[in-house]
Amino acid sequence: MLHKFTMLNAIKQSEKIFIYFLDFFCSYFENIMRGNRSILAALLRKKIYRTECFIDTDVIITNKYNFNAGSQSSIYHSCYILNEKGFFSIGNNSHLAAFCYVNVLQGSVSLGDDVAIGPGTKIIAYSNHYNFGKKVTAEKKTKDIVIKNNVFIGANCTILPGTIINENVIIGAGAVVKGELEENSIYVGIPCKKIRSGWYE
Repeated sequence: MLHKFTMLNAIKQSEKIFIYFLDFFCSYFENIMRGNRSILAALLRKKIYRTECFIDTDVIITNKYNFNAGSQSSIYHSCYILNEKGFFSIGNNSHLAAFCYVNVLQGSVSLGDDVAIGPGTKIIAYSNHYNFGKKVTAEKKTKDIVIKNNVFIGANCTILPGTIINENVIIGAGAVVKGELEENSIYVGIPCKKIRSGWYE
């Protein structure tokens, strides 16, 4: 009986080791594909992330199963989408420019169609927070972010939890965005303020 138990234990250990090695080699392969600029690597990145979206070099999407992309969408060089438990979606003909960061560890971030997000922009649906008498590391805030159709967000903007950006909005570079933005308007500044209405129609 002891011999049988020892054999079963050894088989289980062998299976674990095999799974660890398989995981290691898959991760190693993904890392090679992530940094490779060839057309073949670009096609393989689409397969890895199960999408028709163009995935540029050094892009990291932490959970490919919580990621959805429309046709002719693009995620450019070195974007980081932290969506381990949260959900990220990007609509048709939309893009994240290089070096964007999306923190949707929990909650959801939804980008509509024809959305252009400038380089270095941060979209934060999940964050540390503060409360009287509580440690900031213990307080967390999760609020969904919705960016609707035909929105242009300039470089190095910060989109805070709970933001809703309605259709046909332009946001100037470097703005900090919180709350709901009116459609068909232009916003700039920290915090962002509306400077014009009716630019689109």
